[in-house]
Amino acid sequence: MEPNAYTGHVTPVVARMVAEHQLDLAQITGTGRDGRVTKKDVEAYLAARPTAPTADAIAEDDTPPWERPGSGDLFKSTQDYDDTPTPPSTPPVGTRHASSSDQPAKQSPTAAAPARVHPVEPIPTASPGDLVPLTGMRRAIADHMVRSKHTSPHVTTIFEVDLSAVLAHRTANKDSYAKQGVNLTLTAYFVSAAVEALRAVPYLNAQWTDDGIFLHRVQNIGVAVALDEGLIVPVIKNAGDYNLLGLARLVNDVANRARSKQLKPDEVKDGTFTITNHGVSGSLVAMPIINQPQVGILGVGMLEKRVKVITDALGNDSIAIRPCVYVSLTFDHRVVDGAAGDTFLLKLKQTLEGWK
Repeated sequence: MEPNAYTGHVTPVVARMVAEHQLDLAQITGTGRDGRVTKKDVEAYLAARPTAPTADAIAEDDTPPWERPGSGDLFKSTQDYDDTPTPPSTPPVGTRHASSSDQPAKQSPTAAAPARVHPVEPIPTASPGDLVPLTGMRRAIADHMVRSKHTSPHVTTIFEVDLSAVLAHRTANKDSYAKQGVNLTLTAYFVSAAVEALRAVPYLNAQWTDDGIFLHRVQNIGVAVALDEGLIVPVIKNAGDYNLLGLARLVNDVANRARSKQLKPDEVKDGTFTITNHGVSGSLVAMPIINQPQVGILGVGMLEKRVKVITDALGNDSIAIRPCVYVSLTFDHRVVDGAAGDTFLLKLKQTLEGWK
């Protein structure tokens, strides 16, 4: 008979220990208040356990789901989910749409579910509602996001950028770009500026390993593209090798093929840094989750006109209306500190505000 799922509160320290050792809280006897599992309980359980599970037994594919071969959909792993909803692990007792003939899927004895930091949440019965089964894609998204938060200590820093120079350049050049079949979007400017910032702070174009910090020699910039069913992150390989026209052409190409689901598996792999434009939906500021195993992700907020105080070369102040955005950098604190994150955004800001 399996033990009941643990439903008590756990401290962040206990949650981290459980995640690190792949433990099941239901197997640990809690000695804290109301049976709460404490740090000492986990330590005692680990000391009494005959042998720790081997790395091969618990290791899973750490490759981000959107970097695994598939049809081009974000979070599409090597398993063909075909967007078929996966049945709940327990029958939805008390829900109006659960048929008495429904049976939980039988699992192979060798295909045990991975240990969870928190137990499976029970289906609410106190209020009316509908249970929407999770698709394989949704589960993959959830697993990767949780894994990223458990893997990297996330820190976010935010700058404001005046895009007057960028918009002036775009207005002056968009027609000539259009004659060459290229739509000059703001995304191309941000990719180019991110390349310059990564060159100034190479530790943000890196990857953490147990043996040291691996610095990538090229800038492979992932650009998040919103789809009706989610998000996909095509990667612009060797972005530092292209000028603005080349980057704009590549951005157009991958964005169009992403929306038509024509990306190749290799085109969503091997990114070293990611840019997400959450401002397209009206968001001003966001703290996006790092795309593992990368070190940083840049968030770009909504462009809007703001009243600013402008100081000229003689120290005279004036009021002006300028087109501005907030940009946020979320980075892995294991690899870089706050000063490096601010240096990155300062270089990005200077590049965009001084665009010629």
